[in-house]
Amino acid sequence: MRLLLVLLVWVLVSVPAGAQALPCNQGEPVRFAGQTWESAEFTMNVLQQILEKAYDCKTEAVPGTAAATETALTQNDLQVVAELWSGRTKIIEDAIKAGTVQVIGNTLEGGARQGWYVPDYVVNGDSKRGIKAVAPDLRSWQDLPKYKALFADPETPGKGRFLNCPSGWVCEQTNTRLLKVLNLDQGYTNFRAGTGAALDAAISSAYDQGKPILFYYWQPTGLMAKYRFKRIAMPPFNQACWDTVVSGKGELCPTDFLVAHLGIAVSAPFAKGNSEVIKLFQRVQFEPALLNQIIYVMTSQHVRGDVAADRFLHEHPEIWKAWMPADRAARMAQALGLQSTVAQGGHSIFPSLSMTEYVNKQLVSAVQRYGQSLHAFSDLILTTVLLPMEQFFEAIPPILFLFLVGLLAWHATRKISLAVCYVVGLYAIGAVGLWDKLMETFALVLVSTVFAIIIGIPIGILMARHRLLRRVLTPVLDVMQTLPSFVYLIPVLMFFGLGKVPALFATTIYAVPPLIRLTTLGLRQVDFDIMEAAQSFGVTRWQMLTRVTLPLARPSIMAGINQTTMMALAMVVVASMIGARGLGEDVLAGIQTLNVGLGLQAGLAIVILAIVIDRITQAYGKSRRSAQAQNKVDVRDE
Repeated sequence: MRLLLVLLVWVLVSVPAGAQALPCNQGEPVRFAGQTWESAEFTMNVLQQILEKAYDCKTEAVPGTAAATETALTQNDLQVVAELWSGRTKIIEDAIKAGTVQVIGNTLEGGARQGWYVPDYVVNGDSKRGIKAVAPDLRSWQDLPKYKALFADPETPGKGRFLNCPSGWVCEQTNTRLLKVLNLDQGYTNFRAGTGAALDAAISSAYDQGKPILFYYWQPTGLMAKYRFKRIAMPPFNQACWDTVVSGKGELCPTDFLVAHLGIAVSAPFAKGNSEVIKLFQRVQFEPALLNQIIYVMTSQHVRGDVAADRFLHEHPEIWKAWMPADRAARMAQALGLQSTVAQGGHSIFPSLSMTEYVNKQLVSAVQRYGQSLHAFSDLILTTVLLPMEQFFEAIPPILFLFLVGLLAWHATRKISLAVCYVVGLYAIGAVGLWDKLMETFALVLVSTVFAIIIGIPIGILMARHRLLRRVLTPVLDVMQTLPSFVYLIPVLMFFGLGKVPALFATTIYAVPPLIRLTTLGLRQVDFDIMEAAQSFGVTRWQMLTRVTLPLARPSIMAGINQTTMMALAMVVVASMIGARGLGEDVLAGIQTLNVGLGLQAGLAIVILAIVIDRITQAYGKSRRSAQAQNKVDVRDE
């Protein structure tokens, strides 16, 4: 008995004061939701470093959309969401009621404000930039109707544009309902940005050019620290009305936005097994001014979240020491090397070189210099090409459009069965309510393909004739085909804003390389003996091109048009991230809201459209002789 007592005392003494009896999260990594906005990224990295250095935890960040990570949190596939705003999503609310998720702490002192904003120079002007106030009387939402022409939507003449959150975010539905209850939906287009980054880029582009823009935003964020915005006054806050606006249940009534509290969401199993970590989370809190400054540094100097967190931990120990017991704080200080005057850092064999700062400065400078001219050109393309084409297809009765597609498919393939299949596929898209979005997507693909043909075939002809030009442009085409499609969205978004026109330019640039390559290849593969025979009959260079080489290169050129069309269709879907509407918008909304049915339905519609376009263009790409030979083989087989 005495021996047992001695062993028990030895075990109790050997456990350090304040240490957990069990390893952190039972030895498994604590999985954080990888959130993309700066305040959440910074907070997550601070928590990760504290857990690793002071609490002996293993951590891991898992990226994903808000809906996906919140769903994973309810299932304990993720354990921590570092920043969750009050006025939470239905996923979190249901999980709290079910007891699978807990929201603890208040990471921002005084809460976070959100609302509708315009640049400050719209109301007060900016003498340093030579900008005069264009709406000096704009104070509240009641003044917005008379200023709709100031915030004109180029895609919807006669209406203003309100720049909303991306589809699927809670604020997107909230703003949509507020526009309706305030009777502003009649005068303003509810324009949804595809992603949060696209929303930021659109605001930055407009601000750098000194243009008026009306948008929803929140703080703390980098833009709030970087620019001066004027908040539009809303009706007085009413909690009951706010609950109705957020949920969409009940009779809507006007209200101001809730001043949100930022908390840390954890899964219930994690909270139950890690009580000491939960106590830490309950004490975590940042001052708004400090957090705004940190976010500004992150955005202006392009500092990663882990680097910003490391700087904060080294420079502000008085803040984080108050969050944890003394022994944990001492362990953290020791891990950070705060006893020495200079923080220890690793040495790298690589020099500190980066093109980021230079490229960004040049891009901002170009936007400021040429933004107005490019937007005027954008409006010209929109009003003379894109909108008329889209309106033309929308005006065609669906039955007539289906008949024309069937006729075109039969003419290309000479097979009635294939034509019927294509018509049935397109009819199915209309049957599920996606006909209008199909027309929007088809119009954008068609215009992008035409632009690519106008640019690509002449360049391909010149490359086939001039060896030096071919040597110069081949590496350029390699880069254009290797760059991820998302990269093309960044510059066109800054120059042309959100909407159809930047989607058109990005799509054309992305889709034109295969047409240039295959045009060049087809022309260079024309038999030299045939060209020599044509020359012996005294043909001119133009006759040689139009009557000899281009007809013989037709299969290769049509293959290039086919590939360009397919790439244009793929890019149009990606371009939904910068506000291009159509079928891609539903795919993106399905991803962001984890609405599998919505995303699958739109995805299948895109597949059907791709098959129809691909088969018809392939059929026209075959030479008439090969098509006749194939038909003879089919007849013999029968």
